[in-house]
Amino acid sequence: MSSSRIVYGVHPVEELLRRRPKQVSTLFLVGRHKPLRELAERHGVAVSGVDEAALDALCEGGNHQGVAATVGEYRYLDLETLLDRLPEAPLLIVADSLMDPQNLGSIIRSALVLGAAGLVLPKDRSVRITSAVVRVSAGASEHLPCAQVTNLARTLERLKERGFWVAGAVERGGLHPAESDLTGATALVVGNEHKGIRPLVLERCDVRLTIPSGSAIASLNVAAATAALLYEAARQRRG
Repeated sequence: MSSSRIVYGVHPVEELLRRRPKQVSTLFLVGRHKPLRELAERHGVAVSGVDEAALDALCEGGNHQGVAATVGEYRYLDLETLLDRLPEAPLLIVADSLMDPQNLGSIIRSALVLGAAGLVLPKDRSVRITSAVVRVSAGASEHLPCAQVTNLARTLERLKERGFWVAGAVERGGLHPAESDLTGATALVVGNEHKGIRPLVLERCDVRLTIPSGSAIASLNVAAATAALLYEAARQRRG
């Protein structure tokens, strides 16, 4: 662990203590929080009682709910390790150049709820899984495995070699999601908040999907669009 970060909020910290306790160095509590304290002590994590002002300063004004923890950097997988751990006919999210931690956190939470098996992020020009992302995901980031890759276009080619159908989300001009078969091994590619999927990455997509809009001017942001596409994939897979 090359550097530390602060994760705060009851659910994100609880997930860290359950899933990755060895990465947690100190648990900070305002008040008793008996279940979290016992969980930390069971794993040998140091517990420190602090006052509200101190925790406000530590969390830079974030909604900590009286709970925070110092942890190491998020540990990403390499692509092949992620692929080897996936179940049959997995659904992967590939996020191209996302910049907003709120969006990434929301996507991770939706992905876990709606049955995605993993996430792929580029190493450069992309938000990382930070404390803010963990908080917005409500701890889902501690359950959804994530790989970092150097070249996203090359990664999509590798996914195709492993049997994936690659679907890119575009604002207009694509197929209705219900018209594409999302029941097999599928990589769902979503793009930057303002520019969408980069052209070289989009060229590697087997199909382009567009969520139909009832308005000529309104469109979903990337987190909401991803949730809608994940729901359609889950609907098909239930069928």
